[in-house]
Amino acid sequence: MVASRRVVLGASLLFLSALPPAAQAPRPAGLDFSLLPVLPDEIGFGGPVVGTHEGALIVAGGANFPTPLSEGGKKVWHDEVFVLLAGQRHWSVGQKLPRPLAYAACTSTPRGVVVAGGSDADQVYAEVFLMRRDGASKRVLFDPLPDLPSASAFGASESIAETVYVWGGKGHKSDVELSGGFWRLDLADVDRGWQALPAHPGPVRYKMVTAVQKGPGGEPCLFLFSGARTTETEAGDPRFTAYTDGYRYRPDTRQWTAVAPLPVLDDPRQIPGKERFAGERWPISAGCAQALGTRTILTFSGSTDRYILDEEGAVRLPALRPSFLPRVLSYDTVADRWSEAGSMPVGVVTTEAVAWQQQIVIPSGEIKPGIRTPRVQALSLASTSTGAHFAALDYAVLALYLALMLAVGIHFARRGATTDDFFLAGRKIPWWAAGLSVFGTQLSAITFMAIPATAYGSDWRRFVGSVMLLPVMVLVIYCFLPLFRRLDVTTAYEYLEARFSVAVRVLASAVFILFQLGRMGIVLLLPAIALSAVTGMDPYLCIALMGGLATIYTVMGGISAVIWTDVLQVFVLIGGAFLCLVVTIQDVGGIGAMIESARAADKFHIFDWRWSGSDMVAWVLMVGFLFTNLVPYTSDQTVIQRYLTTPDEKQAAKGLWLNLIITIPTGLLFYGLGTALYVYYTAHPLEHALVPAAADQLVPWFVVTHLPSGVSGMVVAGIFAAAMSSLDSSMNSISAALVNDFVYRFPAKDRRLDPLSLARRLTLGLGVIGTATAMVLATYEIKYLFDFFQKVLGLFGGGLAGVFLLAVFTRRCNATGALAGLVSGAALTIAVAFLTDVNFLLYAAVGSLSCFVVGYLVSLITGGQDRDLSGLTLATVRGSGDVEG
Repeated sequence: MVASRRVVLGASLLFLSALPPAAQAPRPAGLDFSLLPVLPDEIGFGGPVVGTHEGALIVAGGANFPTPLSEGGKKVWHDEVFVLLAGQRHWSVGQKLPRPLAYAACTSTPRGVVVAGGSDADQVYAEVFLMRRDGASKRVLFDPLPDLPSASAFGASESIAETVYVWGGKGHKSDVELSGGFWRLDLADVDRGWQALPAHPGPVRYKMVTAVQKGPGGEPCLFLFSGARTTETEAGDPRFTAYTDGYRYRPDTRQWTAVAPLPVLDDPRQIPGKERFAGERWPISAGCAQALGTRTILTFSGSTDRYILDEEGAVRLPALRPSFLPRVLSYDTVADRWSEAGSMPVGVVTTEAVAWQQQIVIPSGEIKPGIRTPRVQALSLASTSTGAHFAALDYAVLALYLALMLAVGIHFARRGATTDDFFLAGRKIPWWAAGLSVFGTQLSAITFMAIPATAYGSDWRRFVGSVMLLPVMVLVIYCFLPLFRRLDVTTAYEYLEARFSVAVRVLASAVFILFQLGRMGIVLLLPAIALSAVTGMDPYLCIALMGGLATIYTVMGGISAVIWTDVLQVFVLIGGAFLCLVVTIQDVGGIGAMIESARAADKFHIFDWRWSGSDMVAWVLMVGFLFTNLVPYTSDQTVIQRYLTTPDEKQAAKGLWLNLIITIPTGLLFYGLGTALYVYYTAHPLEHALVPAAADQLVPWFVVTHLPSGVSGMVVAGIFAAAMSSLDSSMNSISAALVNDFVYRFPAKDRRLDPLSLARRLTLGLGVIGTATAMVLATYEIKYLFDFFQKVLGLFGGGLAGVFLLAVFTRRCNATGALAGLVSGAALTIAVAFLTDVNFLLYAAVGSLSCFVVGYLVSLITGGQDRDLSGLTLATVRGSGDVEG
C-alpha cells in the first residue's frame, strides 16, 4: 500500500492532500503480445536477417549453438530462408541465402529487404544485397547492391522511403575492432554508391538500437540509442561498456542532436551484486526497436552487459549469466521522454523488430548467452487502430448546441433597439452573468486546449498566472472601475480623450482594432485545425460553422447574445474538463495514484527561485503574469465592455470578483487535467503513440477517444463555442470602437444611416473578414506570418496599459507624455523582443513600465497637465490628495 502523504505545493494545492490515496501507483498497461508460428528450427537463431516484402514476413540466416555453449559447443552460421504469409500456420522453407550469414544490418524498403554486411564463421563482410519476394514465382530473390565502404557486423540499418542508412559495427571478427561509419544509399540511384554522412557525436559502438520516427517538428528522423563496446586491459582481460545515450539525426539538415538518455530503472531480477548498479541508467545494447504512431518508439529487451564479469572482474561462465530482461520501454520523440511500457513474453537480443499485419513482430533471438529461441513474438496493434470516434450522436449534439447559440441571438434581437442595447445590453446584465462572460472571454478555445497541454508537457509553474490575477482584480475594482463607470463611457478609449486628448483616444483605439483584426482569423483557425484532426470534420466546415453562426447571432443580439452564449460556454467547458479529469483519474487507479506518479515525475513543480530573465523562473512568472493580466483588464475593450454592461458599479465589482473566484479553481482543474493525462498516457504507451504531436490537440483527442458518444459531442461543441466567443467578442468590441471612437466621433454632414444599423453592418463585415481570413490562412498555410503580425501588434499592449496607468494614477501627465509613452513603450518592447533573450512573459511589464516612466518624464518636461481633471484620476474621483505624493 502506498502511504498517504500530504502534497505540499503551496496554497493552490492544499486541497489535494485531503483526497484519498489509491492502493498503488499506476503501472504500465499490459501489452497485447501473442506468439506466431514458431520457426522450423528447434533451437532458434541469433542475428537473423529479418524483414517484410510483398506482404510476407521473411526470416533468414542467423547463428546458434547446436551443441550447447555450456558444453563447449561452437557457434554455427546458417543460410536457411523462412517465409510466413498472413493467415498461414506454417513457415515456407526450402530456400537459402547466398551464404551462411548472421549479424547483418537489415531494413525493409518498398523494393525489398536491404541486407548490409554481416559475418560468418570466418570473416566480416562489406557485401550488400536486396532480398525480395517475387509473388509470381513465390520465391525469394537476391539482387546485388554496392558494397559498404568497410566491412561491418553488429551494425544497424534503417530506411526512409527508398533511402537506406547504415551504421557500421565491428569490422573484424574481434569484438575490440569497431569500424564505425555512417552511410546512405539511394535505391533509386544505386550507381552513386554509398555516401558518407556525419557520425553521431557519441563513442563508436556496435549493437546499437535504431528506429525511424518523426522528430519534434514532424520531420522524419533517425534515432540511435545505447549500444556497446568491448576493450581490453593491458593484461588482455576484456572490459565491457554498454552505453545509455541517445541521438537524433535529421536527414534534411545532416545534423545530429543529443536526446534524453535512457532512464534510471531498477533491475527486478534477483541477481547477486545488482546493488552496484542502483541509480544507474538502463542500457539496452543489442535490443531492437520499432516506431509506433507519429511520436513513439518502442524498444524491446536489450543487454545491460552488467553481469558478464563478476565482482573480481573475471568473465562469468555463460550459464551463470542471467536471461535478458523482457522490458519494453517507450520513447516520446516530441516530449523527449522515456517511460516504461510493460513487458514482452521473453526478453531477446540480436534480432529485429518489424511492423507486419498490424503487429510488431520480433522473431527468434538470443534469450541468454549461447541460448536462442525459435518463438516469434508479436505485439498486437489492433487496439490502437480504432483511433478517435465522433459518432452520429455527437454530431447531433453539436448541431443542437449550435442551434441554441443561434436561438440566443434571435431572442435578443427583439430586445435591441439602440446602440446602447447593442454594445452595453442597456446596462441590464446581472453581475454573475457579466462575471462569467469576463471569464469566458479570457478562456478562449486555444486557452482551454493549451493549459492542460502545458501541464502535460511541463509542470505547474505557469499556474502562478491564475494567482497573480488577485492583485490585478483589486487594482481594477478599486481604481479603474470607478472611473469607467462614473464617466458613463461605451469604450475605454473615450476615457482617454477626456483625460488626455482625442489623439490619444484615436491612437489607442486604433491599436486595439488592428490587434483584434489580426487575432480573429487565428482564433478561428487554430481550434478548427485541432477539431478537424480529432473528429475528422473538414477544417473549412469548422471555420464556416464557427464564423458564420457567431456572426449571425452577434449581428442580431449584440453584446447580450455574446454574454449569454459565454455563460453557456463556461458551464460546458468546465463541466467537460471536470468529466475528463474524473475519467482519467479513474483510469490511472485513483487520485492518490495520480498524485504519487506525478510527484515522482516532478509534475507539480511551481517555483524556480533561480535568477534568470529568460527562463520560466519564479520572479519572471510573477512579474510577467501580473502585467500580462493587467493589460486586458485595463485596456482591452473586449473585457472592459463586459463590466460596463451591469446596472451599477457595485454589480460590476461583484462580477469581477466572481471572475477571480472562478479563475483559480478552474486553473487547478485544467492543470490537474494535464497532469492526469500525463500519468494516463505514460501508463498506456500504445494509446500515447496515437496522441497527435500538436499540443493543442491533446484535450480534444482525449475527449473523442474516451468520453461516451453524446458527451464528447457536447464538449467539442463547447470548444466550438469558445472559439465563437473569441470571435464574437472581437466583432462586437471592434464595432463599438469604430462607431464610437471614429464614425460618430468625427461625424459626416451627409450621414443618414442610424447608429444601430451601422453597428450591425460593421459587425457583419467584421464577421465575414474574420471567417475569410481563417480560410485563407488554412488554404495557404501562412498563419505564421499572421502570428508575427499579431505578435508585433501585441507588443503594443503593454504600452497601452501604461497609458491607462498614467491616466488613472497621475495628475501631471499630459497628452504629449501619453503619446510619447505609448510609442516608446511599444518601441522598447519590440527591441527587447527581437534583440534580447528576455522571456516573452516580461514584454507586457517592459511596455507598461517604460510607457509610464517615459510618459511621466515627457509630461514634466513639456509643462505638465493644464486641464481640469475633476473625476478623471483616482485622486480626483475620490476627492483625495495627489496620489503621486
